[in-house]
Amino acid sequence: MRRASFLVSLLLFAARAALPATTPAEARVIDAIAARLALAGEVAWIKYLDGLPVRDPRREAEVLDQMTVLAASRGMNASLAREFFAAQIAASCAEQNKLVHLWKRGAPLPTYAPRSLRGGVRTDIDAANRALLDAIARLGPPPKGFQAQADRTLRNRGICREAARLATAPLDWRNPSDSRNSRNEIPPKRIAVASSARE
Repeated sequence: MRRASFLVSLLLFAARAALPATTPAEARVIDAIAARLALAGEVAWIKYLDGLPVRDPRREAEVLDQMTVLAASRGMNASLAREFFAAQIAASCAEQNKLVHLWKRGAPLPTYAPRSLRGGVRTDIDAANRALLDAIARLGPPPKGFQAQADRTLRNRGICREAARLATAPLDWRNPSDSRNSRNEIPPKRIAVASSARE
């Protein structure tokens, strides 16, 4: 028994040692994504109680428009910023769907009183979006391997697999539509959100 415990500890230590070190800029991005996803639980609780659908196309379009304009005003690549935040919205919806599904099947319900969406949770989401945009701007083009590292970190923090995958997909250094992937070459501008909007 003690030998098995020792082997498990050794394997966990080796797995941690194999992960690349996280720079402060990388940690800020992961923390900002996690902070935004943490709000999904509160949104899900409100929608569950009010009988609202998880998807809200009008609100989603509003957020995407806001972030596109804000990214462009900061000299960032607006179209890639829009793609990045579309992925964050999809991740939030995946987390909400998971929670609503569990509650409908009898999982324990939250015990806190819900806030309002307007002026309450959505204000926090807007602030989280700005913080995430700032974090992405500081990071610049994501380094190779960062997407997988961010995905693992989010799942270790309790984010569901689907939400973590969706939220971190834009951080992948490989462009699935780029034929150079087969030769492991890094496309020059993949999700370089911080690059000039004029590029």
